[in-house]
Amino acid sequence: MPSTSRDVADTAYVRRLNAQRVLTALRAGSAMSASELISATGMSRPTVHAAARHLIDLGWVAEAAADHGTSAPRRGRPSRVFAFRADAGHVLGIDVGAHTARAVLADLRGESVAERQITFDDPDVEARRRIALVRDLAAGTVHDAGFGPGHVLSVCVGTSGTISEAGVVRVRTGIPGFLDVDLRTAMAEGFGWHVTVENDCNLAAVAERWRGTAAGTEDFLCLLAGERLGVGVFTGGTLLRGHHNKARDLSFLKLMPGATLDGIGLLARRRGAELVAGPARRRTARTPRAAAAVLHDLVDGDPERVDAEAVFRAVREGDKAAAGILDQALDSTARAVATLSMILAPELVVVSGAVAAAGDVLLEPLRRAVGRIVDDVPRLAASPLTHRAVVTGALHHALQHTEGRYLDALAEAPSGVRP
Repeated sequence: MPSTSRDVADTAYVRRLNAQRVLTALRAGSAMSASELISATGMSRPTVHAAARHLIDLGWVAEAAADHGTSAPRRGRPSRVFAFRADAGHVLGIDVGAHTARAVLADLRGESVAERQITFDDPDVEARRRIALVRDLAAGTVHDAGFGPGHVLSVCVGTSGTISEAGVVRVRTGIPGFLDVDLRTAMAEGFGWHVTVENDCNLAAVAERWRGTAAGTEDFLCLLAGERLGVGVFTGGTLLRGHHNKARDLSFLKLMPGATLDGIGLLARRRGAELVAGPARRRTARTPRAAAAVLHDLVDGDPERVDAEAVFRAVREGDKAAAGILDQALDSTARAVATLSMILAPELVVVSGAVAAAGDVLLEPLRRAVGRIVDDVPRLAASPLTHRAVVTGALHHALQHTEGRYLDALAEAPSGVRP
């Protein structure tokens, strides 16, 4: 005689499977009629209605107006229409750097609903103060959207350095005083958030594959090259981590005479300031043809006003001296790309982060520099995400955790986010 408990278990399993199929279809697009769901899932009308009702009870689906963005026929009795509740909860992505921090709150489709950015007046601010400012930033971003902390289903924090599985910064970070900082605990305390912490280069690479120029690419490198030089690597469609998440360490550059782990932005700013200060110290009269004349004019002769963007703009306007220091700034990046290309054979190398906005002046000299080292230069591209790459990857990471904990598991929407 069949077991009653086994029958109940089988029924529960089928019900769960049907609900997951309907939820998958609804998450992939806009509102869908029952008829469209029948076509998309291959299930019967009663089964679709039962699955949709279950998802409504859980808080992840809502019934929409009959003409809400569907192609259902309008003759006869109108078909019921259902939509995924992307606003049933939100995720928070945070990018913590030495100079700035950025937070973005997004719905369950990854669309931004609120964001904030802060600049640290002192890049050497001690870790406890930096974390306090980031916590205020996060809470303020959620508040801007009109929500409380309980509405946030998952948080991902991106920062530089090697991150342990426990969310602790362990190895080499460009942020003063951030070694051995337990970011997961620090960001969750008092909020009750589910927090993950990830290396910023890895997140930038994830972002490129999600919404950037590496979509559909299996093997590529993603360079963050602003203040520090770092890389995220995808091989065979999988993020390369290695033992203790150390696979993307570029410390091999220390073995190369003259190479540095400083980023393109930092080197361009530093050498541009030296270039502007040189003639000023010698009190040399300037002429329209003088070295660094364009850069000098852009900053009114003040070395303190030189930043990477000023150098890039000077290159665009034909300043040959500025182009020369840019070539120097690209040297270590070229060595890193060439070395990794020989080992990993990537199809694509993406320059990401804020410096990607200068792709028009960066990519060609970088391509030439790499070509002087290796014969087979991979395709180079500038990220369209620029300074939002890390926080975009953090959103994707937070969404994945939310999907696993709530949507794929068909858990009930948490208290406070139900319709």
